[in-house]
Amino acid sequence: MKKVAVLSAVVALLLVLMVVPSSAQLGDIGNASFTVQNVGSGVASVQVTFVKEDGTEITPNPLNGGKANPFDLAAGESFVVHVPSVPNLAAGRYSVIVSSTQEIVAIVNLIGQNAAGQTFYNGSYSGVAAGGSPVYLPSFVYKYYGWNSLISVQNTGTGPANVTVTYTCANGTTATSTSNNLAVGAAVHFDLETSAPAALPAGGCGGSAVITSNQPVVVVDNQSAGGGQTQSYNSFTAGANTVYVPALYHNYYTWNSSLSIVKIGSGTSAVTVRYSDGGQSTCSLSDAQPNCLLYMPSDHPNTGAFAATVTAVGQPVVAIANAANPNSQAQTYGGFSTGSGTVGLPAIMKQYYGWDTAFTCQNIGTVSTSLNVSYQNHTGNAYNTGTLAPGASIQVYNPAESFLPNGYIGAATVTANTAGGEIACIVNQTHGANQAAGMGDWSMSYNAQ
Repeated sequence: MKKVAVLSAVVALLLVLMVVPSSAQLGDIGNASFTVQNVGSGVASVQVTFVKEDGTEITPNPLNGGKANPFDLAAGESFVVHVPSVPNLAAGRYSVIVSSTQEIVAIVNLIGQNAAGQTFYNGSYSGVAAGGSPVYLPSFVYKYYGWNSLISVQNTGTGPANVTVTYTCANGTTATSTSNNLAVGAAVHFDLETSAPAALPAGGCGGSAVITSNQPVVVVDNQSAGGGQTQSYNSFTAGANTVYVPALYHNYYTWNSSLSIVKIGSGTSAVTVRYSDGGQSTCSLSDAQPNCLLYMPSDHPNTGAFAATVTAVGQPVVAIANAANPNSQAQTYGGFSTGSGTVGLPAIMKQYYGWDTAFTCQNIGTVSTSLNVSYQNHTGNAYNTGTLAPGASIQVYNPAESFLPNGYIGAATVTANTAGGEIACIVNQTHGANQAAGMGDWSMSYNAQ
């Protein structure tokens, strides 16, 4: 397995990473790690290739901890690549190609801090297997209540990419950013905090963005504010007329959510959001007003945690869910248009250097089903949950899993037990001690795959 291009039966995931130095968007110093999980049925041979911004490929061997590159992963197993610990990899910004002989999933964690080490920025997003054009971001921010976007675009095509980002503010103002001749596999970063196009309003705005290119691309938006709050999420290559949102909050342990819904394409769309604990919200989307922002304390009367199903009559939509609490914590994930019978969760933690996780799965199928939950290295402790009706969700708080030892990090696999069952899951990651210490944002979410 010497080159990605000559691998047989390869699954490749594309990632955009930032290692020191990062942009000002994520503080003065930024680091990244990513976790790869084998969700196939056999042993996976996995290769990690870093791509510099000029397109130069680097395949370091070994990786962190002396791990060979390529390396093997058993079915269900995961491995964390801590990028600053990879020998002989210079500081800089990279994109990554992860190739495997079995199906894999991956997530990225970004951690930034200011020079004094007092304010931290944490974001997480999922790797993707293929790009597209156009690509949609339901939300971008520019000087929006102190928030700014850092939009990263990776070329997944076979030739140099010419990239255009078109921003549409909620008030209808439009602007563009461009970058030409982006090398294959490389990434370019549009930092609105430091290099916003002049056409954006001087006072700032929020809205949605569309990325187009002559090559397929993948896109990530890292949104942050000066207090460390950070929200990272993946773009969408298409919309859907039904979108599922596994976890929303209204004063849930001080957390509140907002739901951003954006219409794709020209025309109108009548949107209904049905909540799993009862009630609904509606939005009327048009070309003049293509997006809708629902804030749960205002639009959903019941407190607690709940799921939502978004249906659109007319043009398809995409959606993201944001959550924040009064302690400067923020996290984001994308709504799901599809799910599967089995979902891989690459990184589950229980007091792993202070980090804990909780995951939430929604039944997005048409049949009721219980879920089987199994953890890496603890398959003997696999168990079934209660039954979920279509549209309902369940949260599993990993520190409460008594059979998992403190310091645990590993993958989990969640399976719908009913034939034809379909689920979608998200994972929340939190560092309670650093949250309490007021050291910036120590919360992040990712979409399971």
